[in-house]
Amino acid sequence: MENQELDKKREKKPVSHKKTILSILIVLLITSVVFIVFFNFNDFNETLQLLKTVDGANMGKAVLCLVLYAALWPISLCFISKQNRFNAHFLDVYLIGESEHFFNAITPFSTGGQPIQVYLFTQKKIKASDSTGIIVSNFIALMIASNIYAIASLVFYGKFSENFTASTAWMIGLGFAMNLFTLVFMILMATCKFVREALKKFLLQLCKIKFIGKHLAKAIPAFEKYCENAQGAAKKIFSHKTSFVGAILLKMLALLFYYAIPYYILKALGADFGLRLMPYIILASAFAITTMVWVPTPGGTGGIEFAFTTIFTVSLFGGLPSSIGLTGMILWRALTYYLLMVLSAIAYIVYEILVKKEKKKILQTEVLEASKEAEGIIEEIKED
Repeated sequence: MENQELDKKREKKPVSHKKTILSILIVLLITSVVFIVFFNFNDFNETLQLLKTVDGANMGKAVLCLVLYAALWPISLCFISKQNRFNAHFLDVYLIGESEHFFNAITPFSTGGQPIQVYLFTQKKIKASDSTGIIVSNFIALMIASNIYAIASLVFYGKFSENFTASTAWMIGLGFAMNLFTLVFMILMATCKFVREALKKFLLQLCKIKFIGKHLAKAIPAFEKYCENAQGAAKKIFSHKTSFVGAILLKMLALLFYYAIPYYILKALGADFGLRLMPYIILASAFAITTMVWVPTPGGTGGIEFAFTTIFTVSLFGGLPSSIGLTGMILWRALTYYLLMVLSAIAYIVYEILVKKEKKKILQTEVLEASKEAEGIIEEIKED
C-alpha cells in the first residue's frame, strides 16, 4: 500500500514546462558566459574565418556519427526490457530512452534523465519500482562502458595531459575518481541490502532534525519498500547475464561513434589526420569527457570546453593551433550538446503526443461503453 502511494507520487510530472524553459534559458546563459570568456583569450575573427573553410564532407561524417550515436543510444534500454519481458512496447521504450539526453542536458551533473524516464514509464501504467530497475541497470551498463574507455585512455595519460598545468592537473584525478565511484555506488545501490539499510539509517539520523523529520519521517517506510522492489527488479535483470552484457556492448558501440565525432570535425577544419589517429582521438574524447564529469553545470558547460581545447592541441595531434582547437570545440558542442538536445526533445514530444492520443482513445472507449450501458439501463426501464 505504501509502495503504491510512492508510485502515485512519482506519476506526477517531475519537470513542468515552465521549469524546463527556465532550465534551457539558464543553459543558454551559462554557455554565453563561457564563450565570452573563451573569446576574450582568442581571436573571434580567426574563428569566423575557420568556420567559413569547413569541409562539408568531413562535417557530414561528424553529423552522421552523431545520428548513429543517437539512434543506438536507446537500443540497450529496449534490449534489457525485452530480455526481461518488461511490459512495454518497443517504440515507447525507444522514445523514453531517447528523451534522456534532453533532460540530462538541462540539469546539473546531467541527473535529470533517469527521473523523467521513471515518470514517462508511469504514463504507461508501469510501476515506478519496476521501471527504476530497468533504468538503473541500463545506467550501470553505460557506466561500465564509459569506464572501459576511460581506463583505456589512461594508457596515453602522458600525452593527453601534457597541456595541463600543475594548477589544473587535479581535475583529471577528480574526474576519473568520480566516474569510477559513480559506477561502484550504483552497483551497490542496485544489489546490496546493507547499502539500502545504511541509507535508511542516514535518513533516520536526518529525521532527528525537527524541521527535516517533520516532512521526511513519514516517507521513509514507503521509500524503503520502493528501494527493496527496485533492487529486486535490478537483481533479476543482472541474473540475465547475456542481456546485460549485450547492453554494455551496445553502449560501447554507441559511445564509439560519439567519441569519433572530434576526428571528423578537426579534419573538416584542415587538420591533417590519417585513419591511424582515429583510435587516439576516440580515447582522447573519452579522456576529456571523463576529466570533467565533476563539473556541476548542465552538460558540464565550462569544463568540457576547457578540456577539449586543452587535450586536442597536444603534440600527439601535431600540436594543432589553438584557433583550430577552439573552433573544433564550438562545432563539437553544437553537435553533441545542442543538436543532440533538439533530437532528444523531438523524441520526448513525439512520446507525449502518442500518450495523449492513447489516453484520448481510452477515454472515448470508456465514454462509448458508458453510453451503451446507459442505453441498456434506459431500455430495461422502458420495458418495465
